[in-house]
Amino acid sequence: MSKFFKTSLAVVGSIFMVSSMYAQATIEEVIVTAQRTEQSLQDVPIAVSAFTDEVLADRQIEYASDIQLQVPGVAFTATQFGAGGFSIRGITNLATAASADAGVEIHLNGLPLGLTSVSEIQYLDMARLEVLRGPQGTLFGRNATGGVINLITAKPDLDEFYGSADIKYGQDNEKMVTMMLNVPVTDQLGLRFAFSNLEKDGVHQNMYSEATDDFDNRDGYQWRATLAYEFDDTMRITAVHNAYDEESARNQVSGVWCETGGSLTQGCVVGGNQVFQQISPMSNGSTLPSLLGGNLGFYFPGQLGCADGANTGKCYNPLSGFNAAAAGATANALYAALVDVPNIPNEFFKANVWRSPRHEAQESTSQLLFEKDFDQGQLTVSANVKKRVFYRDTSSLSYEASSMRWSAALQGNSALFLANGATLGGVTGDSTKGTQLGVPLGYTNHYATPECDLDAGQAGIFCANGQGVRGYHRLPVSGDASFSNSRSNTYEVKYASDLDGIFNFLVGGISISNEANSFYDVYASGITMNGLQLPGTIAGSYRGGFATLVGCAFQAAGTGDCTPLQTGTGNVIVGGLAAASGGALSVDTAQNQAVARAQMLQRIARIDGVYTEYFHNETAPFLLDAEAIFTEFYFNVADRHKLTLGLRYTQDRKEVRTRATFYDTPLVSNWSAAAIAAGCSGINPALGGTDSTAFTLSADGDVTFETACQTSATSGMANTVGQQIGTSIPLGNSNTGGQGYLLTGVDDFNADYASAVPAIVPVKEFSNTTGRLVWDFAIDDDTLMYISYSKGFKGGGFNPPFNAAQFPNTPFAFESTEVKALELGIKATVPEVGLVANASFYYNDFENFHLGSIRNETAINYGIPLESMGAELELYLTPPDVPGLSFNMQLSYYDSEIGDTSIVNPHDLGGHYNGLASASNWHVMKSATANSFLAHKDNLGHIYGNVLQYQLATAGAAAAAAAANTADLNSSGAVDAADAAIAGNTALNSTITALVSTNAFAASIAGVMAATSAATSGSAAVKAAAADAARDATAQAGVLMVPAEMSAAATSYGTKSDVCHFVPTGLPGGAQINTCIPTALTPGNVVAGSAPTASLIYSPTVKQVGGVTVAGPDGTLLPSIGILGSGAALQTGGICLLYGMHINPAVKAAVTGETYNGGNGIVVGAGDPDGDGTNEADTCYNTATTNGLLVNSGLEQSIKGNPMPFSDISLSLGIAYTFQTDNLEVTPRLDYYYRGDAPQNVFNIQQNKVPAWDEINFRLNIVPTDGNWRIVFYGQNLTDERNVTATGITNSSTSHTNTVFVREPRSFGFQFGIDF
Repeated sequence: MSKFFKTSLAVVGSIFMVSSMYAQATIEEVIVTAQRTEQSLQDVPIAVSAFTDEVLADRQIEYASDIQLQVPGVAFTATQFGAGGFSIRGITNLATAASADAGVEIHLNGLPLGLTSVSEIQYLDMARLEVLRGPQGTLFGRNATGGVINLITAKPDLDEFYGSADIKYGQDNEKMVTMMLNVPVTDQLGLRFAFSNLEKDGVHQNMYSEATDDFDNRDGYQWRATLAYEFDDTMRITAVHNAYDEESARNQVSGVWCETGGSLTQGCVVGGNQVFQQISPMSNGSTLPSLLGGNLGFYFPGQLGCADGANTGKCYNPLSGFNAAAAGATANALYAALVDVPNIPNEFFKANVWRSPRHEAQESTSQLLFEKDFDQGQLTVSANVKKRVFYRDTSSLSYEASSMRWSAALQGNSALFLANGATLGGVTGDSTKGTQLGVPLGYTNHYATPECDLDAGQAGIFCANGQGVRGYHRLPVSGDASFSNSRSNTYEVKYASDLDGIFNFLVGGISISNEANSFYDVYASGITMNGLQLPGTIAGSYRGGFATLVGCAFQAAGTGDCTPLQTGTGNVIVGGLAAASGGALSVDTAQNQAVARAQMLQRIARIDGVYTEYFHNETAPFLLDAEAIFTEFYFNVADRHKLTLGLRYTQDRKEVRTRATFYDTPLVSNWSAAAIAAGCSGINPALGGTDSTAFTLSADGDVTFETACQTSATSGMANTVGQQIGTSIPLGNSNTGGQGYLLTGVDDFNADYASAVPAIVPVKEFSNTTGRLVWDFAIDDDTLMYISYSKGFKGGGFNPPFNAAQFPNTPFAFESTEVKALELGIKATVPEVGLVANASFYYNDFENFHLGSIRNETAINYGIPLESMGAELELYLTPPDVPGLSFNMQLSYYDSEIGDTSIVNPHDLGGHYNGLASASNWHVMKSATANSFLAHKDNLGHIYGNVLQYQLATAGAAAAAAAANTADLNSSGAVDAADAAIAGNTALNSTITALVSTNAFAASIAGVMAATSAATSGSAAVKAAAADAARDATAQAGVLMVPAEMSAAATSYGTKSDVCHFVPTGLPGGAQINTCIPTALTPGNVVAGSAPTASLIYSPTVKQVGGVTVAGPDGTLLPSIGILGSGAALQTGGICLLYGMHINPAVKAAVTGETYNGGNGIVVGAGDPDGDGTNEADTCYNTATTNGLLVNSGLEQSIKGNPMPFSDISLSLGIAYTFQTDNLEVTPRLDYYYRGDAPQNVFNIQQNKVPAWDEINFRLNIVPTDGNWRIVFYGQNLTDERNVTATGITNSSTSHTNTVFVREPRSFGFQFGIDF
């Protein structure tokens, strides 16, 4: 259906239905308070729908999500956390921040509630529910740019005593009891009490065999007490208290779509088929860290994501065609690690998770409403106090739904793995319980575990006595949690005149004070393990980065190339370490400085853990103080003509105190006995403070970690006693060792704001003057036409904490939204045929419409220009010729267009899916935390080509030397180990020498060897040994790019990325997996014939080993995983360390045979345009002022012209007929609802559209003509459709899965009630 046709249908149909309306209305009048005073709905020049308590029941509007079925232009979207939210005319809150405001405000008796649980509980004892569509800021204030949901509760009736009681039983063992009691205590005092209790088993099934029976249950109650006192006919006061409490295990997500991606960077195919497949292994924040730690038993499930077992190069199938039975013990050992997965959820309302969700909400609202009538007006004074506590956490797949398992080595480590019958952390392993066997999962928060204090080193796995352990698991598992504790106070005064004549007015003021404390956490056993046992790749990055910073602290002012930020951070580290040793570090002489520096470097060498080992984003608190004054003037300018002029001035003051902690602070512990015996705990001040006996720091900042101080020769992991489960981390550590923080603790609140340049104080005021101008014309007594112009305002806020260096050009605050709205409406009744018809047409023009985007470990909020328009029609027909028959229809059309805006798509950082022209210059990688980033393809290919050439060439040389030495027997007839080592080192060094002229990585290593030899005293053998140790340590930088998987991004939506796998070491029996390079270089490959004839690895220049090309321009793939630096070491740690090696002038001078970029290697410039001491053109990671030459956080893509993620058309129809039989009045009612498809997000991915859906509901009321009881039978979703109301792609650390929210399946039930 074309846009023009749909618009015409809505507008022309509306005008046709209401064009000729005459005579006096006889249809029942509906009273609303849409203009803050009681008026007939048909006299209000606002698009408003209203439902009495009886109508709510008849149309089965029990919850907030049901309103969308009966009101045009309204949608309700569920969320994984909280109650979901309304959108009206495409306006809602799409920002992601604690300080963001809603787009549709919920009011209770005319007062705003703010953050509330009202949307997740059933409506109780309502007088009326009103839905106002369009900006309502003048009279209803904050957050009403889309409209207002106004809940009017029933008040005490002073005339008679009565009550009601209902019981309801439905599908999934739903049981609800509702009661109401109205008590007129005196002629002036009345009390009304209402109560409801709900218990329900839920519609979701947990397939986990050890699951508890509470999965997806509901268990909650609410009550309301209302006291009304009338002083006289002109003055009254009403007190209302409403309370709600729920403790349940709601499962908010109905399913997760995923078409298995080709690579771990892809996870799930964006725009892929809407199917229930497993995500690619190693693609999320639990499994990928486990890979880096070497803790998984096997990396690749065999056939995952492949069609018919074919190795297409676009699926995870490294062992395709491999016959395990014929390949011997090694291959059988590999395949033994693969696990059958019989219970993968493959349809909606199915899950297989290791623990039921925890969903708790407590909310109380107290209101005091005072009204005083005067001869010519009414004064109203109102107060509202609301308290709300909300907590929810969820869990990931159980071991029965995943093929991942921990490695045999880890399972044999009694300090980290709870075995069957063993004890760890006070728990005894039990193989019959999935969460009581395996690796600990560490996670705490102040709500669930108040005894665990994050700032005292007692969070997560380090909480005392194992109180932070969330079970022991036989595979990597994860979960997340959300918490909010809020309090708000609202006070309003208004006066509405009732003057005789042509003029009236309304004037008022309101004050709102809110305080909210909240957090959002993500936890995973893979990162728990990194907290306890940091992988060498990450630990090495920390060592290099912190060692450089310490060097900057001791560097003379004005010398060297340290930036002010690096020097300042280094001073903080030095100060913190000095304080930890009692301030005893003396730096008064050059020698003492050397000793102090060496002591600090020696402590840095012991980095073996990290804190916090879960992601924690905390706001404590967010404060809002909002004041507004408002007025409206009403002029009867002529017969049947009325003019309304409204103005409102609003001032919001927002303040936030927030932080995000994750891998925030490196941890250290004592050297092991073996390391101490090897001399790792010593220092060597004779070398000018550049050396501890654990590692040497070169003048260029390269760290050479001594072999004896590692857990193995190449692990890069410090040989320490390690971090301990259930042992709190001290705030400091002694000079000689001990478990503790490397620094003084986690980041302070607002640390990211304070470290910005210039520093930011997160306090901001947002103010605006809004209003409306309305002309309405009463065509006759039954027909009203109006046109209105209004201006709306929604305050801005603060982005969550983020590293300004990682997200350049990003403001810490986002500005206010403003909307200018134009509306044309007509309201009419035709009593002759019993028809009420209301229609409206609207146009909205937004400036800075808020849009949030989840980017790795934070959220970035944008303000975008937006235009939207639409038409709405409501019909209600009760033909007098057919008594008892009623019919209603609602129709809405919506269209929108985003203005000139470019933003980063977090699911397509480089624009590869979208066909962005510059995408071919960038390669997508994942960091150690499974967060995606971009790497410059040519520069990365150049660096990795050198690294791979070095690794394969030196491995081949070492192997050849070892083979040659098998014949070199000593006098005992055995291989002479000493001679073999010498021969091996000689072969390695000769290979390096041969590579120096063409390979910058080899040249950098050779330079370190030469410098080490020159700086070492002693014989030639001693110098050679020192140089060889420096060689091996420096070469470890090569593991900062993990070769297990190579990939290239998919180039269109719905397609898979290309992939190959390369695991040359670490498999049982020395086996290898290789589908990336020619087989001659991997003789141990376990998959015969799987190696390609030509290398698939990309390098801008040809790199060969033994005449075989290992990387070159014909290749397309590069490593999927790269380690990044962190904090102040962002530009120098991780793969930026490799970048630094390649741009080092001395290295470049040594590489005389360079061919990349015309022999210039990675081209860098010179200069310091902003005068901050940084050579801008040498930047590795892009910043606010320069483009990174290697790493980029994402490329902006234009979304100009795209629609907003809302359906363009919705339709609802309802028909009811009441008839009598004997002494019964019977009313069957049938309702139908249809909603068209909708974009999933602003990127308008056609393959990811939310599908159109419809729903049919039925209700049968039976009441006696002369009795006081009633019976109701109902059926919802009669055709048992799986109606998808919303979907959302998760971020890269959760694999870009497509979370799906579905309305409940078919259900039946009955209700019995009695009035008394």
